Amino acid sequence: MIAIDRQTPSRPSRALRAMLLAACCCDPLAANSAEPGIEGRWRFTHALPAPWGPALPASADLTGQILTISAKAMQGPKPFACGGLHGQAVQLPPEGLFQGGLPAPAATAAQSLGLDRFPVASSSLSCDSGLFDFHHADGDTVLIGLDNRVWSLSRAPGAMAAADAPEGVVERLLEAHFGGDMGFSQPVIADKLVFLSAGLRQAIERYFAKPQPLDEVPAIDGDPFTDSQEYPTRFAVQQARIANDAAQTEVVFSDAGRRRFLIYRLIREAGAWRLDDIDYPAGNSFRGLLQ
Repeated sequence: MIAIDRQTPSRPSRALRAMLLAACCCDPLAANSAEPGIEGRWRFTHALPAPWGPALPASADLTGQILTISAKAMQGPKPFACGGLHGQAVQLPPEGLFQGGLPAPAATAAQSLGLDRFPVASSSLSCDSGLFDFHHADGDTVLIGLDNRVWSLSRAPGAMAAADAPEGVVERLLEAHFGGDMGFSQPVIADKLVFLSAGLRQAIERYFAKPQPLDEVPAIDGDPFTDSQEYPTRFAVQQARIANDAAQTEVVFSDAGRRRFLIYRLIREAGAWRLDDIDYPAGNSFRGLLQ
């Protein structure tokens, strides 16, 4: 059996792994009240650097790819596509996550990936191409290690939405955002302008055109797309509510011990949905900070 979770040369002993898998609670391919299910469609949204070593060369960018897990097979990008699927649902301590690859202290390393409730509900799947350990970060997100990266997969409404739906637009905006530099500067924002309304683009241009005194903290001191200075590790785009040519969708940003709920507001321009503003929990908004 090939261990596809290719993250570190150090692996748990067979005895340790057998002990961890002996904690099996149920068949992970179907959800019940005790364990989250793994069966269904999942979208690769973004990857974080693994805490155990430098990233290995990747064969392809998995962002936006769909993984479908059924009772007998997985369909999706390599190396995940396989048949002859069998699974166990396990509760893993930090030391057992990512096939034992987390550096000590394992709990701290797990928290850097957004995991903070131990043991972690996990789905250990084996098939004719290897062994795959999916760790449930929440009801809509699983994590898996591959080539010294930790990929997030989502089944939130936005992840499954069409590209031209309001929540689908927000999903793709955030995938681009989490996949690169999340700072707020003209060069960084350039590749996200296609997702923004004309009015929001103009407000951003005016903001950067204003002189900024060196001895003052800028109005936007952090990441306006997540309303944070310490970037979250994952996001979940919820179902949009549409009223004529306006729409809004809630986005949940999470990391270890913290969840933030932002409202993304969109308008329809030239037949396409575009982000026009973001409402923050404190009562202000992206547009308000740009003034």
